[in-house]
Amino acid sequence: MTASRAASLALILPLTLSLSSPADAAQGSQPKDFLSASANASNSYSILPMHIRLPAQIRVFVDGRTQTLKTTAFTVADVIKETHLALGPLDLISTPLLTSIYPGLQIRVTRIKEVRSIKQVKIPYLVKKVFDRKLLVGKRIIMSRGVSGLATVRSILTLADGKLVKTRIISSVTLRLAHAAKIIVGTRARTVDDLNWAAVANCESRGNPRSSNTANGYYGMFQFSVTAWKTAGGTGNPMDAPASEQLMRAKRLYQIRGWRAWPVCGKRL
Repeated sequence: MTASRAASLALILPLTLSLSSPADAAQGSQPKDFLSASANASNSYSILPMHIRLPAQIRVFVDGRTQTLKTTAFTVADVIKETHLALGPLDLISTPLLTSIYPGLQIRVTRIKEVRSIKQVKIPYLVKKVFDRKLLVGKRIIMSRGVSGLATVRSILTLADGKLVKTRIISSVTLRLAHAAKIIVGTRARTVDDLNWAAVANCESRGNPRSSNTANGYYGMFQFSVTAWKTAGGTGNPMDAPASEQLMRAKRLYQIRGWRAWPVCGKRL
């Protein structure tokens, strides 16, 4: 054996022995197909299947910003660690931490913060109403004005992304009591005699029973037309009747036609 061949065997021999089974070494024999033999040996090597995870594109909404990520993370918790997203003890996540990642997943983080508040607030006063049948409906008489109270209120404000969503009052200390207001309210129905006839007369003729507008055919304190005067039961010319009759006829005309008998001035009734 030449020196060069001996050196080649010296290099090959350790590799062959390391891949041979213990039984083969004991028998001093070399397997014919050593790859096949090693596959059947008790200490053989096997090739495991390899799973390749492709990146999934997801979106994370947090602190008023939107982040679009491509990640190979397995769960939402892994994404939180991967992005180094700091979560407060009260913060809310729209998706459970153990949810598996899939393309198109949206994760929304809501920042929750609690703030303590101390402030003085007004205590509203009550309004006591006394109804009076003698007083016209719509009329009100203030007998005494209400006075607001004052209190110191301690509370905890819950903010979600900076917006107030809940107020929890811890304590309230009254500094000043509230005093109720007292008001008399009229309930008597308005009749034709309660209307503001003086305002209508002043608007139509400045209250002059002898007023006449011959150009348009309107006469008297309430500027009757001859037709309207007759409708109200009058005779002759309205301006020739006394003021008391003109007022009586105006009230009767109102009962027939309403305030529209005086399209402009009737709104003052």
